[in-house]
Amino acid sequence: MDDNVEDCPVCLITFNETFRRPRNLPCGHTHCTFCINELKEQGAVTCPTCRVSHALPEAGQFPISYITESFIRKMRGLASVVPKPMKQLTASAPVTQPAPGATAGLSKKTRSLLQEQEAKILAAICSCQEEQSQLADYLITLGGWDGHQQQLEDELQMLVDQSKGARETIRREKCRVEGRQEEVRRREEALHAALQALRTPATRHKVYEVIDNTDNLLEEEERVTVFPDVHVVTTVNKVSVSP
Repeated sequence: MDDNVEDCPVCLITFNETFRRPRNLPCGHTHCTFCINELKEQGAVTCPTCRVSHALPEAGQFPISYITESFIRKMRGLASVVPKPMKQLTASAPVTQPAPGATAGLSKKTRSLLQEQEAKILAAICSCQEEQSQLADYLITLGGWDGHQQQLEDELQMLVDQSKGARETIRREKCRVEGRQEEVRRREEALHAALQALRTPATRHKVYEVIDNTDNLLEEEERVTVFPDVHVVTTVNKVSVSP
């Protein structure tokens, strides 16, 4: 690939300020907007330099490489300093005009040096204003990213709160189940005792007493609580399927 920093390493076309603006991938490599758009596939882009795959940001585009753009402008400025017209300067940095006749007593060479220096200053002022505009755009982008991260944190906190509630429900259900286990164990022992008494009745009165006791145990068996509890299952599953 070409080592010229002014060119996209994929298409070898010079970066510009429209559809071939340089953009940074998370791996650190820089490519033009057009090439990155061409590389998009199923919400991701594979870097053609290092082959690392990156998920597309929420905004749909990777951040602009302002450092690359600034470096290119400086390189071009070294080759030729071209002052921009005064009307292109904004009112954020007022430019004073030289007083009439201020340079009248100076030599032609000195006036030429002053004009050259003025051109450089005007170009620097324009560069500052352009950079401020780019930084303002970048702040908007950062604000969007920050808002997205805050939304993720809020959703995560909501899931944590739901999980805590579900765990408390599970804890209470475990206590209920353990208590029920003890009840079932005692009832089973009573049923074994009733069965033994039923098989070895001593008197007629004892027979009726055993039958009455057995009926009570069997009625209790019919009133056994159903497990698992529907509310518990619903609560746990609701947290499990949350995004």
